[in-house]
Amino acid sequence: MAWAFGLRNLIIPGEVLPVAGRPFCHARNDICQAALHNKFEWVFFLDSDVIPPRDTIIRLISRQQPIISGVYCRRSPPHGIPVYIKNRQWGNGFAPNKLIEVDVVGAGCLLIHRSVLEKMPPIDAARGKRWFDWRVDCPNLPEGEAMSEDFSFCLQARKHGWKVILDTSVMCRHAGNAQAELGSMKPLECNTVT
Repeated sequence: MAWAFGLRNLIIPGEVLPVAGRPFCHARNDICQAALHNKFEWVFFLDSDVIPPRDTIIRLISRQQPIISGVYCRRSPPHGIPVYIKNRQWGNGFAPNKLIEVDVVGAGCLLIHRSVLEKMPPIDAARGKRWFDWRVDCPNLPEGEAMSEDFSFCLQARKHGWKVILDTSVMCRHAGNAQAELGSMKPLECNTVT
């Protein structure tokens, strides 16, 4: 419910392409392909457990960065820390209201300009993975490249000259059976009827 109300509250300055029921990498690649086909300038990914501030999309677009993410915190170990890695370490703090360059971010609140999608070489063309590739369980990869589809996207983008930016003014909630916030993990508040 919290996510549904968060989505309802979000200012969306364009079309919504909902995708569900497929592996993350397939869904994200399909959305990127559809965005290019429909001549969209930006692609904004919002995962179904990330609750952003109302003006998130507008704020991220205003930064004019080809790859930029809002901040949300991990629900899995290590709990309550921001979903980004910088200098091979999980995010362990940042100055508020800043744009910081990071190595990788999660795609739960991620904005990508079409120029990145147009110019970035495929991650793994042989397997049909254009931009996003789930590599957590892939054998024989170089060290540091067996990672989630969002992290592999960021790694590929950085290899080809793009910066990955985190906007610390966009603080999202990461909700599920529990809610992750900066430095904490707590049960969701809910009302019960008896």
